[in-house]
Amino acid sequence: MADTFFSVTNTVALLAWIALVLFPARRVVSHVLCAILVPAALACGYAAVIGWKMTQDGPPPGDVMTLGGLKGMFADDWVFAAAWAHYLVFDMVVGAWIARDAVRLGIPWPLRTISLLLTFLLGPVGFLLHVITRFALRRAVATDDHSMFDS
Repeated sequence: MADTFFSVTNTVALLAWIALVLFPARRVVSHVLCAILVPAALACGYAAVIGWKMTQDGPPPGDVMTLGGLKGMFADDWVFAAAWAHYLVFDMVVGAWIARDAVRLGIPWPLRTISLLLTFLLGPVGFLLHVITRFALRRAVATDDHSMFDS
């Protein structure tokens, strides 16, 4: 059953990411679907699993402030699947922000798309690329046209 939860959350996230990469300028995608609806649905699944595991098993065994303690906690398939949903939620919220920000700033679609794909696949790497791109383009444009990137 944990496998099904994992599969469903991944499929839902993947479909939303496809929409975000293809239609980042559509408000319904970047402001609603990927910023609120899908992350909230995944968060509900996460909360349900964590709440169920806490009532079933009590607090996590061992010291979750150590690598060994976390590895022990994530040995449970349900906990691991919920932790993955946690990543899916936050990566999607960050991706939605990147999409909105990149469209607003006029970042070219290839750079925007690479940042979004890397955020989907490698979370912080995609975010970092967007921040670097944003900074580099602001500096490059600042010499030519201050209004393009004014906030």
